[in-house]
Amino acid sequence: MAGKNKYWSKELETMPHERLKEHQLDRAKKQLKYAYKNSPYYKKSFNEAGVKPEDIKSFEDYQKGIPFISKPRIMEIQAQNPPLGDLLAVDPVELSQMFYAPGPIIYPFTQEDWVCVVEGAARALFTMGARKDDIVDCTVNYNWVIAGKLLDEAMKRAGTAVIPGGVGMTRTHIEVMKLTNCTILFGFPTFCQQLAETAREMGLDPDKDLSVRLVQVFGEVRTEAGKKALGEAFGAKVRELYGTADLGIVAAECPEGGGMHLDPDVLVEILDPQTGQPVTWGESGEICGCDFSRKAMPIIRYRTGDITEGLNLEPCSCGRTTPRLKRILGRVGDIPRIKGMFISPRQIDNVLDNYPELGKYQIIVERPKLRDELTIKIEYKEPLNLEGIKERLVNDLKVAIRVTPQLELVKKGTIPEDAPLVDDRRKV
Repeated sequence: MAGKNKYWSKELETMPHERLKEHQLDRAKKQLKYAYKNSPYYKKSFNEAGVKPEDIKSFEDYQKGIPFISKPRIMEIQAQNPPLGDLLAVDPVELSQMFYAPGPIIYPFTQEDWVCVVEGAARALFTMGARKDDIVDCTVNYNWVIAGKLLDEAMKRAGTAVIPGGVGMTRTHIEVMKLTNCTILFGFPTFCQQLAETAREMGLDPDKDLSVRLVQVFGEVRTEAGKKALGEAFGAKVRELYGTADLGIVAAECPEGGGMHLDPDVLVEILDPQTGQPVTWGESGEICGCDFSRKAMPIIRYRTGDITEGLNLEPCSCGRTTPRLKRILGRVGDIPRIKGMFISPRQIDNVLDNYPELGKYQIIVERPKLRDELTIKIEYKEPLNLEGIKERLVNDLKVAIRVTPQLELVKKGTIPEDAPLVDDRRKV
């Protein structure tokens, strides 16, 4: 642990680039061997690709030989033999906890896995500026999904005192933040901005009447203007975190800014989203990662579907040597991320299977007032009682996707034939 030091793990975070590449390749080789030996899925996948772990002697071998995995593929594998399918790589009795994500996807962890992922998250929060004398309001979801518990335990590991505020109840958040002299606010950028607005509605100036010095944000596409406005609202620095349930924490922004330092224990590639080939180092593309430590369900060459503006390859004055991930521009394909939750068309299909009177649909994502809004436009095939069906359908969709959508029922033929399934109108 860092203590009073500038770094959480100095040797790892300041390792020269060539040594870091050796470190990552060595850990990747070990994880490939483990997955091939213990995971039926990876053994079959590697065999079909004509590659064995011992064939991988360089990073180039890894990129050329090791097949990708993705969120839709994980869903498919788990659905074939619930809950985990052929991805499970340990005896089930070794599992210490499991998390759910819409899709559905189940994320299992052994106790050893969990210790490693918490350690990585604690290092990221420390990189962002969290210290022992801080009090953090953690405003993320604590139910079912991994985010709340992981970040709560990582904050404690970093030495901070944690307020498990969770989602919603904005006035209570402000009251507790003021009462406790909360110094760090953690959450989605749009929710943090809502809290600033709520404080003003309560007659408070979030800059002068609250003690927030640092806002740590994650989980949403955001604009530079939005980041600046959020910092000005609280009179605080805003620092960004990037991660996924599949990989853990991938990158974190240090106090110097300029992007998010890649975690040295996650092997990151940036790919051309159309071809799957690596882009020139530093250029924009899709983030792909490999976690080195998970034993319950290894994740190797995972295509996140998130598009980054690229990498900042300039040396950072903080002394950390890993490249800095620039902002996330959006999503590849048809699984948008809304309020930190992936919205899969498959989830909506499963709901609409129970409504034979409904047909084609379109997912529309907008951000009109600093908050993501989801509209699902659905065609109906025959005259029906729209109001009678609407409330029940909204409730069913909310249960399935864990986000409350606006519902627009329209006559058959309203949605153009060439309309995209997902229309993401958020400005980046």
